[in-house]
Amino acid sequence: MARKELDQKDLKQGEDWVGNNAAFTCPVCANVFLVSGRLHPGGRKCPGCEKSVAFVEGGKESGGRAFITWPD
Repeated sequence: MARKELDQKDLKQGEDWVGNNAAFTCPVCANVFLVSGRLHPGGRKCPGCEKSVAFVEGGKESGGRAFITWPD
């Protein structure tokens, strides 16, 4: 599995992170989707292709992390 962590100090185009919510661009199908650490505690599959899974653990300003995984 490939993996990409969001860098809270250097968000790229197609990424956003506020509190325990983050926006990701699927590396497989390029669909942009939202993930909530509270609503999706086990991660959320890309609603476009269902091949990638994104996770938000904790908040941006409180040492949390946000990342997306997908098949190689």
